[in-house]
Amino acid sequence: MAHRRILTMAASLVLLVTALAGGQGTPFPDAQAATFIGTWAFTMTEPEAFKGSQQIVRIWEKNGVIGASIQIGKFPAIEATGSFKDGDMLVLTISHEAGMRENGAPIWAVVSLTRDGDTLKTAQMLEKSQTIKRGVGKKQLD
Repeated sequence: MAHRRILTMAASLVLLVTALAGGQGTPFPDAQAATFIGTWAFTMTEPEAFKGSQQIVRIWEKNGVIGASIQIGKFPAIEATGSFKDGDMLVLTISHEAGMRENGAPIWAVVSLTRDGDTLKTAQMLEKSQTIKRGVGKKQLD
C-alpha cells in the first residue's frame, strides 16, 4: 500500500513538473507572496548523506509573478522553471532544460516550501532518486 502511495505521489509530481516546465510562475496576491519572498539559507536534515549540507533559495516577485532560484553549495544558482501555490505551500519545479545535473545527466526536481513560524521547511524530490531530501531554512537579511 505504501509503495502505491509513493508511486502515485511520484506520478503527480511528474505531471506537475510537466505542467510547469514552460517557465511560468504563479501570480498570487502580495500578502500571500510576502511570506516567501527573500533569501533563505537551508541546512539539509535528511537523508543522512545530505545532512548538514547547505542550499540557498531566493524567491522574488516581478510584475505579480513569483520566481525563484536554488543554489546548492558553491555551484551556480539554477532558476526554477515553474512555481505553484497550493494552500500554505509554494512548489517550485526545475525542468531538464534548467541545467540541474546528476552524474552529468540533466534531471528535473520538485521542491516544496512550507512556512513553519520563522522558518521554511523544504521537501525535494529529484529525478532518479528514491529518497526525499528535507531541510529547514532561515530567512537572511537582504
